[in-house]
Amino acid sequence: MADDVAHVAAIKKALGDRAAVRVDVNMAWSELQAQHGLAALADAGCELAEQPVATAEALARLKGRYPIAIMADESLTGPASAFALARVAGADVFAVKIEQSGGLRAAQQVAAIADAAGIALYGGTMLEGAVGTVASAHVFATFRDLQWGTELFGPLLLTEEILAQPLQYQDFQLAVPTAPGLGIALDEDRVQFFRRDKKRSAAVAAH
Repeated sequence: MADDVAHVAAIKKALGDRAAVRVDVNMAWSELQAQHGLAALADAGCELAEQPVATAEALARLKGRYPIAIMADESLTGPASAFALARVAGADVFAVKIEQSGGLRAAQQVAAIADAAGIALYGGTMLEGAVGTVASAHVFATFRDLQWGTELFGPLLLTEEILAQPLQYQDFQLAVPTAPGLGIALDEDRVQFFRRDKKRSAAVAAH
């Protein structure tokens, strides 16, 4: 933990005020480690720690003790968990993910619970491809506020495209399509090219 915190502190020192620094601990710390780690991260100028510990109760005990925002991620598995977190004031920020929430409507419900409880929102990603990413973008566009932004960069990691018209990224923003439905059209030739069952059939025929 000390090495990780020192690494983050060095990054923040090098960046100065040119960029904000956030960390995702992914539940790796015990509560005692988190007490030391969050204090050190706050001293280093880090603005947010995502899911430093595993449970909602531990998050609630840590929240507000240090000048650093606590974001819940893995603890959020749908509206019921969001309500439980809000009830114990377990986070400053909710990371909303459509799959982890249980779908598009459930993600909206998670956001509504956060909004009612005064918890800020962040649009998370599970590194979806273009279809899941644009679905997330449509949902996030319905939120009253996204105080901590989004990270819908999954398609930027892919080397192949399956949309007839790729999603539009520019100036660190993703344009939400305005056409009917999700606003996208699949490139059917590319979809057929990537079909796994078709490749298996060809392999069987070759044998």
